[in-house]
This record gives sequence, structure tokens and C-alpha cells, in this order.
Amino acid sequence: MVRGGVMKNKIRIEVLGPGCKNCDDLYDNVLKSIEQAGLKEKVEVEKRQDIDYFIKMGVFSTPALVIDGRVVSTSRVLSRDQIIEIFEKRGII
Repeated sequence: MVRGGVMKNKIRIEVLGPGCKNCDDLYDNVLKSIEQAGLKEKVEVEKRQDIDYFIKMGVFSTPALVIDGRVVSTSRVLSRDQIIEIFEKRGII
């Protein structure tokens, strides 16, 4: 997205998990929250399953939610409302 000639980076959201049901549920809730909040053009979402990456991020219990390189939640499946609240607190919406 370009504004005033300056490229604006998308917000990077990562869901960390080895592929378990809880990890998939968190990923689905993140996608639904993004759609509900109208953020599809502002964010980039990735599901990460690389355990070495989890360790690098300091995540030892999954699922985990990472926004722009900062771990914001671990060990739980956040609801859509909880995810939207995190977006609001971080100024994403």
C-alpha cells in the first residue's frame, strides 16, 4: 500500500504451533477476526510450524500469537473478541 509516495508495510501476524487442533483453531479465529475487523488489506498472516522458530521467539507452549515480532499470547486459543481486543490495544484498528 502506498501513501504519499511512501510504502506502508503490512502488519505481520503469526500463529505458532506444530499443527494441533488448538493451533488450527487459533489460526481460524485470527483469520475470522481480521475479516470481521476489515483488516485484510492491512495485515499479512502466516502459520508457523518450525519448532526452532518457536524457541527463537521464546515460545515454549503453543499455540502462540505473534504480532510484528512480539509474542502477545501463548498456551491458549483466543476467541475472536479477544483477538480484536488485542488489535485495538495495539492500534491496529
